[in-house]
Amino acid sequence: MSHPMATSATTSTLMALTEENQQTLAELVYTQYQQWKQSRSGLERKWRECWEAYLCDTPSLYTETENHPHDRSQVVRPVLYEAVEAIHSNLLNALFPANERFFSVIGKTEENHNQANVIEEFLRNKLEDASFIEKYAPFLKQAIITGNTVAAVPWRKSTQSRQARQPVTLFGVTVGSQKVSREEVTYHGPDFETLDMFDFFIDPDAPDFERANVIRKVDREWQSLKNNPAYHNLEALDPNNPKRLSIEDSNKQSKRRAFGLTENPHTQNKQSSPKITLLEAWGDFTVDDTLYPNYVCVVANGDTVIRFEPNPYDSGMKPFIFTNFIPVPNEIYGIGAIEKSLGLQHAINTLTNQKLDVINLSINNPFTYLINDDVFDPEAVVTRPGALIPVKSHDTLRPIQYLNNFTVAFTEIADLKAEAQEATGALKYFTGNEQGQSRTATEVSVLVQGGTQKFSSCLAHLEHTSLEPFLRMVLENARQFLSQPEQLRVCQPGGQVLFKTLLPEVLQTCHCQFRIDGSRGLLNKAQELNAITSFLRLVENSAALRDRVDWLSLYKKVYRRLGFTDEADIFISAPPQAERGASA
Repeated sequence: MSHPMATSATTSTLMALTEENQQTLAELVYTQYQQWKQSRSGLERKWRECWEAYLCDTPSLYTETENHPHDRSQVVRPVLYEAVEAIHSNLLNALFPANERFFSVIGKTEENHNQANVIEEFLRNKLEDASFIEKYAPFLKQAIITGNTVAAVPWRKSTQSRQARQPVTLFGVTVGSQKVSREEVTYHGPDFETLDMFDFFIDPDAPDFERANVIRKVDREWQSLKNNPAYHNLEALDPNNPKRLSIEDSNKQSKRRAFGLTENPHTQNKQSSPKITLLEAWGDFTVDDTLYPNYVCVVANGDTVIRFEPNPYDSGMKPFIFTNFIPVPNEIYGIGAIEKSLGLQHAINTLTNQKLDVINLSINNPFTYLINDDVFDPEAVVTRPGALIPVKSHDTLRPIQYLNNFTVAFTEIADLKAEAQEATGALKYFTGNEQGQSRTATEVSVLVQGGTQKFSSCLAHLEHTSLEPFLRMVLENARQFLSQPEQLRVCQPGGQVLFKTLLPEVLQTCHCQFRIDGSRGLLNKAQELNAITSFLRLVENSAALRDRVDWLSLYKKVYRRLGFTDEADIFISAPPQAERGASA
């Protein structure tokens, strides 16, 4: 995570604390980390189980030791995986519709409103350069699976050393050129980094996220800490002694193992830089009866404070965006889309594997044989087409017959899958269909509308708790860190590209607010299109209204609502015959 440039307040605040106060501060942060992690241990187990269900992890579900495990089916039906993917794709498309602008900037005064268009284009350019929509996708998926998600939103400035040729002059005459190294700014703007919820901790007793103290756990290389001017007091830190912060995070490790990754052993060599575990805490701190409001404190290896300063962002906001999928009243954390269907997923897996085991036994029957038959050798028998098996009597070898009625198992699995889809609202409400059923176009439309209504509150919640705060944070950080004019690309409907200049003074003086138009715009546009279509049918059936309507303007409105912008190239002002008659 990038940090704003360190100031003298960073060193002065940290050095103003006595060694005892620094130890007290480190103990405070470490204790909060332990308490908050312990308080949500039940939640983390649910998050791990949700990830395992989404990743269809077989070992986590079948861990019992058996004599013949290869004879038993170990299949995971991807019911909840399908649910997550359906919800994720549809919500993402609703929040960021194709060829549509998902937000608008509105000025708070008439003067600000005249500048709002430039601010809006500036934000669109920055979000496009940051690949925001692509980075928002994993943020949303984590919310659907675990019910909670968080992203770091720093302001990042990246530079790169490049070789360039510089003319060499002698007595005012260019005699050649030489290579010089120059530092060029490759990126200067916002970032959006989805964090693992297992590494982000929130005060569970806080009324809301804005007023909550938070802790982010992150590993950093020792060399990068020494090169970062934001960190101090590194001489008191032993990079080869992690001390107390060696707590095993079994839930996070289980998630990575379910995906197919294993934890790297923490071995060091001369070429690698030691890893330092940091606890980055944001919020209010009280040390020796002194309150430090809205500070950031970084504790390395659990006992050494290497950064303690006021929030470096002028807006005063923590550089994190946190939201949940289904809010729970009076709680910080929320519920995911698949959490309440985990039991159904396990039941579907159990019935599926039982059915497969019975089918396997029915196809490959076990046999009974008489042990007093001295001709029959069970160790040498192999069943195959046309095989001859020597026996003293035909009663020596008999197959065990099993029932072949699998209808009950198929019905139960279908019912459980339908119930899981109903609980998550994934398949039925987005496709307008259920497995094994055919529906008319009207029925599909009704079901899709029902799904839209069901998830409309979820969309509004995501817009107000993630998109709006992010846009506000980007604008506030731009006011703080941009000091040079910005060149903006403005794409016109006809494909033309215009360039505008945004002065830093405009960022500082313009007061505006944001309106998220993604899902609301699509819904309103669809409703308006349906209303216009109904009005067209009404006018066509009414002789009194038919000659009192401007049909061309009405059809132009329909054409615009369909998403087209080239109406000037499609519609002509008057029919050709009328024009010839007028000229005659």
